[in-house]
Amino acid sequence: MCGRYTLRRKLNLLLSEFAADLAPGVEWEPRYNIPPTASVPAVRLLDGKRQLALFKWGLIPSWAKDTKIAYSTINARADTVATKPAFRTAYKKRRCLVLADGYIEWEKSGKDKLPWLYEMKGGEPFAFAGLWEAWYGAGEDKPPLESCTIITTDANKLAAKVHNRMPVILDSEDYDDWLAGEQIPLVPYPPTRMTARPVSTTINNVRNQGQQCVEPRDIATVPVKASKRKAK
Repeated sequence: MCGRYTLRRKLNLLLSEFAADLAPGVEWEPRYNIPPTASVPAVRLLDGKRQLALFKWGLIPSWAKDTKIAYSTINARADTVATKPAFRTAYKKRRCLVLADGYIEWEKSGKDKLPWLYEMKGGEPFAFAGLWEAWYGAGEDKPPLESCTIITTDANKLAAKVHNRMPVILDSEDYDDWLAGEQIPLVPYPPTRMTARPVSTTINNVRNQGQQCVEPRDIATVPVKASKRKAK
């Protein structure tokens, strides 16, 4: 499962690091707490070139009657992504790189949810294996709603200490093949190339942003309760 992640890199650096052009009208400010259904940056192939565009996180198939399905399609399992109706067409035709520089999983301790931040060693940005779709259900006179999902697989030894699933993180050498629709092994990322650290429960509330979301959490103390207010 991947239900929250971070992308703290500035837009100009992302364009350079992922060798992508910018889609018209796209703006991005660093985010420390990205929840499902948010608008997120991803790179796709358009006319043979990489383009960075924004997508609603939660894939909406072209055949969906409405957008409610997005809440259950933020992730696609690697073992069924090629055959499951919601994802199989996008898997064949519409791949993308969902950009991130960390992701969150929660350790349960009684009633508490204790967040752990997983990053690359060195802190560089990386890409989840993703799929995207265009939904025209809002009407012919309106632009399509473009959405995406993040593929998940079994957890590696590092991630498995907290959760049995993890997002598929692609090696940079596989970016071109993935975008071109080639068969790429959707396997756990090497744990030796990752780090994990406990972070503040501030990130538990989707309203919270800023550096405080990824500040270290003292695992020897009782965690501070996150606000129970729901995001609008």
